[in-house]
Amino acid sequence: MPKGKKAKGKKVAPAPAVVKKQEAKKVVNPLFEKRPKNFGIGQDIQPKRDLTRFVKWPRYISKGKARLGRLVHRKTCTTVAFTQVNSEDKGALAKLVEAIRTNYNDRYDEIRRHWGGNVLGPKSVARIAKLEKAKAKELATKLG
Repeated sequence: MPKGKKAKGKKVAPAPAVVKKQEAKKVVNPLFEKRPKNFGIGQDIQPKRDLTRFVKWPRYISKGKARLGRLVHRKTCTTVAFTQVNSEDKGALAKLVEAIRTNYNDRYDEIRRHWGGNVLGPKSVARIAKLEKAKAKELATKLG
């Protein structure tokens, strides 16, 4: 270009190169992934939290750690989560899951809030009987 002539137009900044940003994968405890179809726990295990209420899994309680251990070919096993199911077994698992949900998960609050049989001790029974007797006597004197 000759010295006196300048290019008409504004300077354009070059476009930044396209770079894909990859976020670091969040490491999630496999117990808290929402994948499992069914979740089993041994009866002799006291979990710190009831996962079925938070994660919405169907849960069942088996007869013990040793029984679950047989399922996974070990001595003992505290919990089992089924993530993949063969296609021929899906119907049976669906029936099992439905039974578990209706019997345990949906009735959780009802089962949890069951407190004893409302049976009073002998002292309380005697005190209540004494009060009722006094009320009956007072009512009889009023009526005449």
